[in-house]
Amino acid sequence: MSSSFDYTPTRLKPPNRRIATLPAAACMLLIMFNDAVLRSQTAQPRLDPPPSSDQVQQMADIEHRLDAVTEALTQAQQALQTSLSEIRTLRGQLNDLRAAAADSHESVRRNAPADNSTAAETSSAPLKDEIQSLREEQQAMQAEITQHEQIKVESASKYPLRLTGLMLFNAFSNAGVVDNVDLPAFALPRQSGSSHGSSGATFEQTLVGVEATGPTFAGARSFANVSMDFFGGTTTNTYGYNYSTGVVRLRHAQISLDWNKTTLQAAYTVPLISPLSPTSYATVAQPAFAASGNLWTWSPQLRLERRIALSEEQSLALEGGLIDPESHGYTSPQADSPVEASRHPGYEARISYHDRATGSTRPFALGIGGYSASHYYSSSSQVRAWAATADWQILILKWFEVTGEAYRGRALGGLGGGLYKDVVTVTNPAIGLPRISGVETVGGWSQLKVRFSPTIETNAAFGLDDALSGNFYGLISTPGTNPVEQYARNSSVMGNIIFRPKTYLIFSPEYRHVLTWPYAGTANVANVFTLSAGYQF
Repeated sequence: MSSSFDYTPTRLKPPNRRIATLPAAACMLLIMFNDAVLRSQTAQPRLDPPPSSDQVQQMADIEHRLDAVTEALTQAQQALQTSLSEIRTLRGQLNDLRAAAADSHESVRRNAPADNSTAAETSSAPLKDEIQSLREEQQAMQAEITQHEQIKVESASKYPLRLTGLMLFNAFSNAGVVDNVDLPAFALPRQSGSSHGSSGATFEQTLVGVEATGPTFAGARSFANVSMDFFGGTTTNTYGYNYSTGVVRLRHAQISLDWNKTTLQAAYTVPLISPLSPTSYATVAQPAFAASGNLWTWSPQLRLERRIALSEEQSLALEGGLIDPESHGYTSPQADSPVEASRHPGYEARISYHDRATGSTRPFALGIGGYSASHYYSSSSQVRAWAATADWQILILKWFEVTGEAYRGRALGGLGGGLYKDVVTVTNPAIGLPRISGVETVGGWSQLKVRFSPTIETNAAFGLDDALSGNFYGLISTPGTNPVEQYARNSSVMGNIIFRPKTYLIFSPEYRHVLTWPYAGTANVANVFTLSAGYQF
């Protein structure tokens, strides 16, 4: 009996899916719950206490200081970039000049004939001059670069300030007796048994000045300057001998507002009606021809100038002002000067014509002026001072220049006329009593300048101040009267050479011949020799 075994595999049931996914779901829920907790903790704001008012003020101060420091650094960086740009430009020009000089030298060397040394030397002479000129230009440019790199003069206003001056040495020899051995103006009579001359040296005419450019005000550029020398104080000690110690003295000062066509100025300077002076380094502390035709006396003034353009080169200038002149050569009852005692300032005006030819740095100029002032000595002694003036500056070709001034007036001692005399005391012919009379005077000077080269020039000039002899009729002299008060005429002749081997070096020999006449008698004579050496900065 057979039997068969039938095997049929039994199909297993898959596990329940719901039961398998329960652990995974539980894990996901746990992760989501933790993430929500973390997010809630992160999003929750921190409850810091609010800052106090002191902390807020400190933070504001710190921010303000940071802003100020940032602005200052920005300005310093801009200024530094500007200076560096200028230095690069100057150095580039310097390199170009060096390259041009090298190329010229190489070209001449190649073209010069090898068999003719004389011709080569002749042709190279102009080249040497040109190379020397280029070298001087290089030195000047290097000086400019150095100037950009050096520390500048700083002022409290932070506006540009410039220091100027002239270190001046004068050695003199006077043949004759003079009023001031350092700087003679008059020749005095020679006394028997006394020395008839003098010699010496001084640095008292050295100048120091400061120039300042200020802000713009009402559309005008502001400017101010002041200059001093060491010629102040008395020139003699208690024993009557000269001494060489200088005393600082104010020479010039001004504050001005300058518009395109108008200038307003408060100044201590030369009279408006007398703008020129002869060229001299022997007479700097007191301009040349003082008491010999030059109305130079520095005085406080208030001026207004209006410029009228006629063409590109031609123009007119209208000037007017108030002046408080000094007074010389007499004594008066009041402590103040006669002009100040009158309670009115002096009045001055000038009109001038200028023609600046193309390429000329010195214009042709003609001017006429007028001056008037009241002098008060007492209720019965009052004098009206006045002056009419003319001045000229004429360029002839490019080598010759003629300049000068002329005047006619009365009581001009405060301006330097009439041999420093405003008035004299004379006898009234009607009643035979003394009276004060204003000194009538006429004078002027003229100079011829010859420029041989940019480094050498010569000047020849003549000046005269004539207090008319009619002023001295009936003159009353009292014991102790200054002899200068009795002088009626003074003239000077001057000649000098000015040599500038370099831009800032000056050497100048000068000769002056002085003649001084009293109102009665012969002239006194003095010959003055001066050697000047200066360094301008």
